[in-house]
Amino acid sequence: MRRPARRPGPRRRPVRVAGSPERDDRRRWETGLPAAREATRLTDRPDGELAVQLPPPFLESGSLPRLVVGEEIEVAPAIFVAAVTPSGAGPVGWVVDDLGIVDAVGTVLTSLPGGTDDGATGPVSVLDAGGRLFPLYWSTTPPLEGRTGIGGALYLDPDLAAGTEHGEVVALCRERYRVTALFRASRGGWAPGPPVEIYEVPDPPPADAVLVARLLPVRPRDTGTFPLVD
Repeated sequence: MRRPARRPGPRRRPVRVAGSPERDDRRRWETGLPAAREATRLTDRPDGELAVQLPPPFLESGSLPRLVVGEEIEVAPAIFVAAVTPSGAGPVGWVVDDLGIVDAVGTVLTSLPGGTDDGATGPVSVLDAGGRLFPLYWSTTPPLEGRTGIGGALYLDPDLAAGTEHGEVVALCRERYRVTALFRASRGGWAPGPPVEIYEVPDPPPADAVLVARLLPVRPRDTGTFPLVD
């Protein structure tokens, strides 16, 4: 997602998630995406369940609420893009592991129905992975369009909440989820250890850990695709 120009003022701390474009992760995605494109069925979670990371800076600032198991939230989980691969013919879809590390193949769109016409928020990129829409945060990766393989991490971004500039543009990506579990994984460099279930989000959030929430859609998903907006 390309961010709009902002007025001068306090800057939020940069997004850092497990799955940022570091050498080991890039090697993993570069070898894993071709195999994913050859899969006969890429989407391995038919119920639409997601594991999403909760960046500690957002929790610390209070811009991202501390989730509670059992509560329902309305969010648009985004992909922090770490690697891209041109994708030709073949199946589309997505896979996500227990830490929110995601591999996806689909079409990158640069606008969606409901976006503004005055360009106030700038173009917003969204990946349509077989009907599943994910807003994209490009980080240091140059934005692309069209059929693409994406490697990165799913996370919750307060800039995509309802009522925000970008949140309204990506309203079609937002839906209601039930928080079914919370996890914490130790961070050894950028290779987190196995996640351990926790009962609540730590306060203050640990800077040396990966915090993950498991989200289950409350309602069945419409699996139709969405066209580009002229």
